[in-house]
Parts: sequence; structure tokens; C-alpha cells
Amino acid sequence: MNNTLKKILAIGLTSAMTLSLAACTQDDGGNGGGDNSTQGDLDAPLEEGTAPPIDEEAPTGHLVYFTYETDFETSSEENLTKFETKYGGTIEVKLCSTSLEYFPQMGTLVTSGSSPDLVRYEWRSFPHGMSYNIYTPLDSYIDIDSDLWKDMKPLADQFKYNSKYYYFPYQTKTNFAINYNALTIREANLEDPMDLLKENKWTWSTFEQMLKDWCNKDSNHIGYNGVGGQSFILTTGKKTIDVTDNDIVNNLKDQDIARCMQWLERLHKDGLIGVTEAQNQETGHSNGYEAPDAAFVDGNLLFLGMDPSWTYGAAKESLYNKGIDEEMRFVPFPRDDQSDTYYCGIDTFGYLVPSGAPNVKGAVDWINFLREEEVDPENIAKAKDNALDDSPAYKAKCTNLECGDTENGDSKGRHIYTDEEKDVTECPVCGTPREEKFKLVWDSDVYDLWMDMKSTTGRFTMLFDNGYGFNDDVGKILREGETPLVDGPVFGDFSFTQLVEANFDALEVYLDEYRKLMKQNAAGETVTPPTEG
Repeated sequence: MNNTLKKILAIGLTSAMTLSLAACTQDDGGNGGGDNSTQGDLDAPLEEGTAPPIDEEAPTGHLVYFTYETDFETSSEENLTKFETKYGGTIEVKLCSTSLEYFPQMGTLVTSGSSPDLVRYEWRSFPHGMSYNIYTPLDSYIDIDSDLWKDMKPLADQFKYNSKYYYFPYQTKTNFAINYNALTIREANLEDPMDLLKENKWTWSTFEQMLKDWCNKDSNHIGYNGVGGQSFILTTGKKTIDVTDNDIVNNLKDQDIARCMQWLERLHKDGLIGVTEAQNQETGHSNGYEAPDAAFVDGNLLFLGMDPSWTYGAAKESLYNKGIDEEMRFVPFPRDDQSDTYYCGIDTFGYLVPSGAPNVKGAVDWINFLREEEVDPENIAKAKDNALDDSPAYKAKCTNLECGDTENGDSKGRHIYTDEEKDVTECPVCGTPREEKFKLVWDSDVYDLWMDMKSTTGRFTMLFDNGYGFNDDVGKILREGETPLVDGPVFGDFSFTQLVEANFDALEVYLDEYRKLMKQNAAGETVTPPTEG
């Protein structure tokens, strides 16, 4: 296997914003669902999660939040202030020691009677964490059919465990999208995918034809690069592994998933997906993952499958700094021609309440508060106004080396602009015109589409693949190692059929353990987690 393929397979489906797990130390932080594939398993017996009655009239009080987010208080400062003002609640952060110890330490806190009040949802929270009863079911405290939460029901239903709601995601996030420079599309006389989407013609077949038309123009042209098979698989409406409330279904032998992967396999063999060795030598592009700030610079790449909330801004800023014209856009992954529905991968944000939490009332108040902020019309309008604001942004210092400011200048005498001077257009000391800097300004159509791709009530059907939610062994089979199931056929010369046959039974052995736990939990038995050596 070549080194560039090993790089993408090692990274798997991660992106810099949403799919990396930050270490549980003072040096780093994370946000979003987080890929917890490096976290250790629970290592202590846990009792069944309980939902004791709470006094709705009780004060919110003080909460303890167990996390690896070392920047939580800084990044959440505005919300924490609002929460204290609106609910009278305060949150204390308790940090774990290392990333490998996050789940084990949480289990120890629960079993020792020292449960925190809040923990963040992680990919391995469901079904892995729920299998060991470390969370409290919240059905008794939050009504999913209420006006506040009903729009999240289609997504919350995908996280039910034994018919109970443990997790109420307050916010959604587009997982991955097809990113491209619309100027490149027009110059190549290709149809803009956004126009195709509006006409309901953005499908596997139109996507494939665009790859062919693009790659046939130049031997250095790369059709698609980025994340692998899982995002395409979801467009069939199927998940690789589906936790369906009270069952765990392995869909890897499903005919639609096989059809999708064999299609991708063919596109790779035809040189339409990924980077050939010759292209790697000629252009420097790597097979699979590409950093968005470099991917579109030389104009050889047509489509990049990556998290748009990160890619959109990173690509625009890079092209701006290099003086390259751009009209960055993104669309969902193309619709399966055999389906009338656009299925899109989604990620979520939210919190869970550990079993035995002393302040369940306060934790539920925090969860409801975040949802209230998320759906507040003023917040929504303000966010859009900020995203579309095209007023110029300026550098913080005068660029004239001979400015001569001795009162409010840097060590070289360059005037440092104050907050009151944020809108001035020239230096008040030397009169030098103020130099602009890059500012991310969203295109209104792209922003509206982004909002639609995050909505549970829009034109797209949101799916979260539960393949992330089990132990390390399951994750390694799906997306790591020399022959990962869902990425190998996309960026390497592997047969999906052969990979499934070679790994299906081993995968079933691991999943059977979780099926057994699900049945034990349904029967009210106490579950004892395994200890990893």
C-alpha cells in the first residue's frame, strides 16, 4: 500500500473540526461528537441508569461537568453568563487526566457515588456507554414532542436505547459535503452542482459524468478526493451499522450498500476518485485526505469531500491570500439514482446526565437552555447577519514602518488601532490607508443551503451512522488498518465484496456482545463491563 493511501486510512473519516478527539489534558480541547476511538473502555461494574423524580420548582444550582474540553469556560463564556442570568445556574469543570482514561474515569466516578452532573455526548456514548448504564434516561424530564424539542425528534429517535431517550441533541452539524470552486466548474463548461441540486438532478450519475468530463480534460485532473465510503453509503438511506432502538443491525451485506461500494470501487479503478501515483508525483496531491487550504490552489481538484463548516472558510482564505479568484460552494453528497430522497450524514452536539448525578434538575435546565438559545429567532437572525456581513475587516496595526507612534504603537512605532478605531480607514497618526485583511463572508445561497443541510425538517433526511459508537475493535475493522472496509475500495485496489466476506463474522462477534448487553439491560440485569488489558 502506498504512503499516501496509508495516510488517509490512518486518518479515516476525521476532520480538524469535528472528528478528532482532543486529549483530556490542560493542553487541548474538543467540540462536537468527537471520535473516541482512542478512548479506553469502561472498567468497573455499573448499576442500571435511573431517573429519580425531580422538583421542577427547585433552583438550578451548581453543576459539575466532567470533560476533556480545556477551553470549555472560554468558548462557552457567553452561554454560561446567560445561563446564570436566566436560570441562576453555575457550572464547574472537572477535567479527566488523559484521553485513554475518559470513559474509565467516568465509570469510576459513577460507581463510587461521585457522579458529575453533566458529560458531553461522544460517538461512543451510543450505544457503547449506554450499554453499561452510565447515563440517566431523560424521558421523564424532557418531552421530545414539546414545541421546544419536536423538530429534533427525527434525530433523537436514532439514539434511543431500549425505547428510552438518554440523549437530546440540541444542535446538529453537517458532517461532510462536496466542496468545489464554482469558477473552476464554469471554466470547464460543467454544470454547477448547486444548480443541479435545485433541479433535483444532483445524483450519482451526474456526479460520475462530471468526474469523467473533468478528468478527460487533463491527466493531472483529480475528480474527487477526501473522505471515503461512509458518506456515500448514507446516500442510499442505509447505515453500515444501525442501532434501531432495541436491536443492532449489521448492514454490510445489504444490497444497496454493496451496490454503492462497488460503484465507488469502479470509479476508483477508472481513475475518477483519489490520486494516482503519477498525479501524486506531478501535482503533490495526496490520495484521500487533503487540507482544504491547499486542495484547490493549483486548480487540479474538482471535488473535495470534507466538513464544509471548516473547508468553506479555509479554502476561501487560502485562495484570497494567494490572489486566486474563487467562488467556493458546497452541496450534499449526490442522491442515489434509485432513491427519491437526499440522505445526508449528520453530526450532533449535546449533553447527557450520568447515572447517579446529584443535580439532575440543573443538568436538564442546561440542556433545555441550550436548545432555547439554538432556536431563538433573534440568535438565528444575528448569526446569519454576521455570516453575510461584507463590511471590510482591517489589520490591527498600521503597516507604515515609519508611522512613528510613540504613545500607542508597537516596538517599531506602528500605531495599534483601538476598539474605538475599528472602523477608521486610515492611520490617525501618519494617515496611511488602513490595510484590509481576509474576512469570511458567506454567499447567501451557500449559507441558506448550509442551514437546510443542518435542519431535521428541511428537504434532506439526516442520518447518523452508528458504526462509530462501539469499541475500538469495531472501528478498526470499518475504517483503520491495511484494509479498512469502507475506505479501502474507494482509495485502494480492494474488493468490497472480499473485504466484507473476510471481516463480517469477526464484526458480528463484537456486535453480538452489544446485542447481549442490550437484552440484559432490557431485562433489568446489572451489566459488568470488560476490562481492557
